[in-house]
Amino acid sequence: MRLWSYALLMTLVAAGGTALSWRLFSDRTRLDAAYMACSEELLPAQVRAQRSGERALTCEATLRDTTTRVHANDLAFVEMESDLSATREELTALRAQRVEADKRMAAIANIQARFAKMIDTGELKVTARRGSLVVELPAEVLFRSGSADLSEKGQLSVLEVGFILKQLPDRRFLVVGHTDNIPLKSAGFADNWELSTARALTVTHVLVKAGMKSETLLAAGAGEHDPLRGNARPADRQRNRRIEIQLLPAITELPPLPATLSEAPAEEVAA
Repeated sequence: MRLWSYALLMTLVAAGGTALSWRLFSDRTRLDAAYMACSEELLPAQVRAQRSGERALTCEATLRDTTTRVHANDLAFVEMESDLSATREELTALRAQRVEADKRMAAIANIQARFAKMIDTGELKVTARRGSLVVELPAEVLFRSGSADLSEKGQLSVLEVGFILKQLPDRRFLVVGHTDNIPLKSAGFADNWELSTARALTVTHVLVKAGMKSETLLAAGAGEHDPLRGNARPADRQRNRRIEIQLLPAITELPPLPATLSEAPAEEVAA
């Protein structure tokens, strides 16, 4: 009787366990089905979110690159505008220099025309040397050998030169004496340098008599140290003996000085 009851009890327990297991299996199946259904709904959303994030990153990178290019273009535009402004200033300066150059060439042509008669007679030459216009007078026309006193013909020649050059009142002139390299035999001067300086001073004084302003004239002597030719032949030595009157460049013809330099005040110059 007990054995039968135990068997019956075990049968019932087994049956109950089976039912419970069935219910658990059914619930698990329904849960898996629900999860799968939800996963199918959620998966596209995740994909969309992922793709949306990728598009956002792409847009951000594009915006960043575009901003960089715009900034670079702005800098290039500013630089181009600055270059254009500098080019305009340079063009203006070049035009001003061209005007001054044309004026200078017109003045030189005018001087050559006025000196034409003296050039034709061999009393002087008008040349360009080291970028300056030079009126060159042979020493033989002006002075006796070893002397700094002008001959009568030489004095007339210098006066005529002064009458023409005084028509350029805004110019300054450098009067330079030159000799050959033959040592002096006269005791009147220590050397050729001293002779050339004395001759330059004599010519300068006569130019002032012709009406040129003394403040526009500078006198100097180069002696034998700035020859036009070698001194081996007599004809070359004769060519080297000369008086040069150089037209000094106007301030507008000179390159600008550094900003660190400035013109000395008048009181310092006077001192």
